[in-house]
Amino acid sequence: MSFSPMVNLRGRHAACRHPIRGRVFESRRESRGSFGGVFPPTSTRRAFLRRAGSTVLAVAGVSVLTSACDADGDERATTADPSTDAAASADDELVAAALDEATALAALYASTLRRHPELRSQLAGARSDVDEHVEALSGATGGTDDDTATDRPVPQTPNAARRLLAAQEERATRHLRRDANRAASGDLARLLASMAASHAQHVRLLAPHADAPKASAAPDPDTITVEVGPVIDAMNYTLAGEHAAIYAYGVIGGRLDYGSRPVREATAAWEIHRGRRIGLTALVEAGGETPVAAETGYRLPNDVGDVAAARTIAQSVEGRCTVLYATLAAIAAGEVRAYAVDALIDAAVRGYDWGAPTSALPGVADA
Repeated sequence: MSFSPMVNLRGRHAACRHPIRGRVFESRRESRGSFGGVFPPTSTRRAFLRRAGSTVLAVAGVSVLTSACDADGDERATTADPSTDAAASADDELVAAALDEATALAALYASTLRRHPELRSQLAGARSDVDEHVEALSGATGGTDDDTATDRPVPQTPNAARRLLAAQEERATRHLRRDANRAASGDLARLLASMAASHAQHVRLLAPHADAPKASAAPDPDTITVEVGPVIDAMNYTLAGEHAAIYAYGVIGGRLDYGSRPVREATAAWEIHRGRRIGLTALVEAGGETPVAAETGYRLPNDVGDVAAARTIAQSVEGRCTVLYATLAAIAAGEVRAYAVDALIDAAVRGYDWGAPTSALPGVADA
């Protein structure tokens, strides 16, 4: 997978299009850096879902691609690297397992809403997200959704039903996070990591007082076991995004009432992003490259005039960080991928906590 730069990270004049909403931003060293201009291009959710199956099939090399027909229609064997076949087979198993879990969860949502229709407005978004997971994974396997109508046991009370859904969503988060790190295909890793982030948002929806996922520390450059050279550009783009995030949260914290809850939340987020900046800087340096420097300032999407405006900016910050870390997860391997997956999940949950809606594919498609 190639990584195409959107802007000149050295800060020279450049125009770019926002990867999700299509807005055009400009970045000039002589004025102020573009808050939106440091983020790589991505697809829309519908376009991604339409091609999810063919993409995963192509990169995983599933069994339907192991033979072909000649011009006369006679089957001919194809030759393949055994190690490639083994990785493809392992990825097939990850996709199948994810589809089984998504299908079971979709069925549980359907059964819950049949028994407790009063929960429909609360659960509609999460249920839609899970249905989209089934759609994407069904496309990847060539299978169809044939089990979501199956009745599943549902607790008698709405609160107990929500707790059961939260437990299943947390389980799905753990499994997809694990499997995103196991995937041989970068595209599959990104898909599974994005779905894990979606499920983590659902846990917060269903259990608001549950602990958010803990942000992991960046890999230690002295002990890392994977080569970071091939992902230097991606890490530098992600670092540029962290510079912008730190700036945005600094503005939020400085414009609102000291000691208020939004300021406390902004301060906590600032610390998380600062830690990521330190970690990414060390990784880029370990790869023998110069870390991208922060701009002197960034043009925010809107002024921080009140709490509502601050929340809008914070949602944008975290949403754009999900794009960066989803991209890094697809390109990286080993400890760097694991770090990117965890950062993607954290950014998706943090964005939800700031008021963003849940998304089926955080970092991959618009909500």
